[in-house]
Amino acid sequence: MEKRIDRADWNRNAHDRLFARLEVPFYSLTWRLDVTEAAAFAKRNGISFYATLIWCTMKAMNGVEAFRYELRKDEVYLLDHRNPSYTYQWDEELFGICGAEWIDGENPKDFAARLKALEAKNASPIPTAESDAAGHDVYISSLPWIDYTHVAQEFPLDNTDSTPRVLWGRYETDEKGRKTLSYTVQVNHRLIDGVHLMRLNEALTGAIHDLEEL
Repeated sequence: MEKRIDRADWNRNAHDRLFARLEVPFYSLTWRLDVTEAAAFAKRNGISFYATLIWCTMKAMNGVEAFRYELRKDEVYLLDHRNPSYTYQWDEELFGICGAEWIDGENPKDFAARLKALEAKNASPIPTAESDAAGHDVYISSLPWIDYTHVAQEFPLDNTDSTPRVLWGRYETDEKGRKTLSYTVQVNHRLIDGVHLMRLNEALTGAIHDLEEL
């Protein structure tokens, strides 16, 4: 379900109006994310590290209300949840795109198996609008070959675009065995401030740590 927000009662209505004056109200932040437990969980269960971190990302993002706001012309909606739309390796040279429904409460092992099955059904690397019907997406990708320090992501020149964009790089292992990677989130400042990115990081770190108990 989704809920239309009454702007008169919306606590960030003035902030939205401020950044709505900009043609490009988007910004991004990159930080080092400790993924030691995620890598261990994936190895322990014989599943994809990439799928594991997508699951952690979606669990965290759906748990922070600000990431579920969506602009539609001059109206604002609060979504019940967002769904992952992610890239994956189609062949040696090309990536594919796969959209999946987020199922609240689904464990990461079942989630990873479901993504693998969805990818196998894709008839072409770039889905048509009809075949990619999940909607309300979070766009997710990775650069598993590169430990990057900066990235600029693509976006439409539409200042109502409400889709968070997430990217991460190759993880590096330090002398203590901890694994970290560059993790980037791009958002619309009309909807999301720095405090919400802080809350996302806390929720994401918590989701990764909780994998030790699964």
